[in-house]
Amino acid sequence: MMTIGERENRRIETALFLVSWFTYAYFYQGPDHSTAARFDLIRSLLERHTLWIDGYCGYNTADIVHVGAHYYSVKAPGTSFLGLIPWRILTSLLGPLWARNAPLFWAIATWLTTVFTVSALVACAVVVMYRLAGALGASAGRSASVALIMGFATLLFPYATEMTGEPVAAFCLLTSFYLMVAFEREPGWERALCAGLLAGWAVLCDFPSMMVATALAVYALRKLPRRSDVEAFAAGASAIAAILLAYNWLAFGNPFFLSSMAYELVPGNSQFPEQMHGFVGITYPRLRILWDILVDPQRGLFFCNPVLILAIPGFVYFYRRGEGRAEFALTAFAFAAFVLFNGSFGKSIVSWGGGTATGPRQMTPATPFMVLPLVFLPEAFDVLLAGLGGVSAFVMIMATATNPHFPYEYNNPVRDFAMQHYFRADLSFNRDTYFGGGPVVGDTVAFNLGKLAGLPGPIQLLPLALVWIAAALEIAEDAGRWPNRNRALLGSAVIAVAIAVIFAPPMTAPLSNALLLQPRHGLLGRYYLGCKSSDERPHLQRVDPEIDFARVAEMGAMPFPSCVVWSGSLLAPETGQYHFIIDADDSGWLRIDGRPVIADPGFVNRPVASGIIYLSAGPHRIAVGERNVAGDAAMRLYWWTPGGRRELVPSRVLLPDQPPPNG
Repeated sequence: MMTIGERENRRIETALFLVSWFTYAYFYQGPDHSTAARFDLIRSLLERHTLWIDGYCGYNTADIVHVGAHYYSVKAPGTSFLGLIPWRILTSLLGPLWARNAPLFWAIATWLTTVFTVSALVACAVVVMYRLAGALGASAGRSASVALIMGFATLLFPYATEMTGEPVAAFCLLTSFYLMVAFEREPGWERALCAGLLAGWAVLCDFPSMMVATALAVYALRKLPRRSDVEAFAAGASAIAAILLAYNWLAFGNPFFLSSMAYELVPGNSQFPEQMHGFVGITYPRLRILWDILVDPQRGLFFCNPVLILAIPGFVYFYRRGEGRAEFALTAFAFAAFVLFNGSFGKSIVSWGGGTATGPRQMTPATPFMVLPLVFLPEAFDVLLAGLGGVSAFVMIMATATNPHFPYEYNNPVRDFAMQHYFRADLSFNRDTYFGGGPVVGDTVAFNLGKLAGLPGPIQLLPLALVWIAAALEIAEDAGRWPNRNRALLGSAVIAVAIAVIFAPPMTAPLSNALLLQPRHGLLGRYYLGCKSSDERPHLQRVDPEIDFARVAEMGAMPFPSCVVWSGSLLAPETGQYHFIIDADDSGWLRIDGRPVIADPGFVNRPVASGIIYLSAGPHRIAVGERNVAGDAAMRLYWWTPGGRRELVPSRVLLPDQPPPNG
């Protein structure tokens, strides 16, 4: 029979798992190169019984290598192996949906496969972190706090919503470590075997995790008391190593040939040329790259997850404990190894930044070991820990709820990309597809459960916010955070308000969007996803005082392809000939009184264009357009008035249209 403390622990663990799994399952991100490569391998294995992915790749992923006569996924195969059974079951159950709505079939199949693999394992990792913190002497309250920080305030959050290998590796490494830390309390060769299996599977899902898996093997030699236990660990790790060696041999004819090594076989590789230097792109740590992966706003770990800055004093207190030096050494090694490893990539953000990503994606497997030092901070850090944890969670929910694949063209994508979309309730807007088809919900493929249920953008995250509040209050109560009723009421109110603040910005979108339409001078801008504005609803409407935009961040942070149409009236100050110039990225056009002054060139790059028109003094209908085909965007509209000089068309001569009632 369980004691009261054991029942409280069980309730905390249940709440941690359920709130984490529900949160990760709440979001479907749609495809990305990394995830598509893994689904391509799943389909190839099940449908064609091949390790090559010919016929599936090319149009949905660039993460491929060409070896011999075939194309292969460049990704470690473990995550694809993990998804084989769920994919088979789910696609069979969803079979009738295929004939009625193929795009929805692919979306639901890929979403649920992710939910029952990656999302479920990361939710388990949150529980494992709670147990590990307790095994190292932390209180239930601190253990739960650190577990929640790992689950919602680090890079694990957005990547727990995608079919990718790094979060699975994080779960495997953490759980392997925990099984050995708690081995004295619950000994048994079965636990050692599982620890070895998990250490091996981490490498099968993410090759760089070999660094920490090797450290875990050394730790097993020190921690496991009997030779039979060490042999069980080795047997588990060796079994998974055998799977990897067999995959390499069957795919590439060499058991020790990793898929990423194929980049070195292609002279003049134009897709990822940096992979041809050093060992598949790995050379030595560079200060500039270390700055980029840790501090710089574009991908910096401490910028995206500022709570992890506290890991530095956390390591100091961890070391000062005196006991657990082996655990300290492994934790510090895991943190340092991944930092130095990622600092050894080439200068391209595709390499060190993990491509279009939230933070330095390739450091995700080490996330549990970055969070673990927080366990050892004294109570004096509680307020700072809560504050930075809240800020980190706010950044992660913005990234996860909008699109965690930050484009390259933003120097500060948290502020200029994710925050813009989050504050105007433009959520889950990815339009890419895995295997063809069109939009799934509205004009997007990605969705959240609120969006799937038909909730308007401002309240799509409201159900998730309520779940967070309920779970947080349950965990706080079971952890004994409230010594009396008055403190319980105050603490509950603080928790509810703090979570409400994180989820509040999208709910204020109707007010903020209305304010954007208030200026009396300028043009009404209607911003669209996609390049055909006539049959789509704008994602953003606002009055822009002037057509003067230097970067895509200034133009609503719309992902390409996209377009903008500005409309209203132009007040010509005098009669005469007017010369207009458009300076655009990628192209622009101009119509006055329905006549094309600068023609629309279509889906091409035309940076500069000009046109001349004779205007009488007074108002004229004007429509200006910009199309972003790829990458960054910019748009400026200049004119020469009769007898004047070149200047931006000033706001004082522009009067905006009123937005139509239906948007």
